[in-house]
Amino acid sequence: MNFQFNRQFLISGLLMLLCGLLAPIYSPYAIAQIGLLQAHLIGAVQALVFFAFAWMWPQLSLPAFSKKIATISLYISLWANWLGTFFVGVFGAGKEQYIVHQDLVPGAVGFWNLSTLMLISLSQLAVLSVLLAIVGFLNADSVNKKAKLINAFSLLSFIALLGISLFQTFNPEYSNG
Repeated sequence: MNFQFNRQFLISGLLMLLCGLLAPIYSPYAIAQIGLLQAHLIGAVQALVFFAFAWMWPQLSLPAFSKKIATISLYISLWANWLGTFFVGVFGAGKEQYIVHQDLVPGAVGFWNLSTLMLISLSQLAVLSVLLAIVGFLNADSVNKKAKLINAFSLLSFIALLGISLFQTFNPEYSNG
């Protein structure tokens, strides 16, 4: 039996799982332990996402450019999301709440507010990876005929989602909450 998988996604999944499992070790020193609990759970769940993409990636029929954009989007979104939640736990997000209405992190100022909000906002890039995976499982002939259209959609969506993430970072009242 020949089982195909994407080795880089598999390794990222294992690293994400390891980070998720190790996050609670820092808990006694964290300002917001609940943020580290979130990093722990997000690490475990997102490892499964990496494992699923590792299995399906060789099966997709996407243009190479779109596959590259989907790969970059998945890496950025999942790692940024985990790092954002880890930083929230380490640098504080209140004693009982993870993030209050997705606003800036209470108790943190300046750089950490912007960086955690930006990292968490970048997690929306995963939507693009999932959409492109769905397209990649459609009929291979129709995907090959529409390669330019799919590549254009991929690039424009990637740029738009980056723009939205930056907008939400500097205008937290419009963020995901």
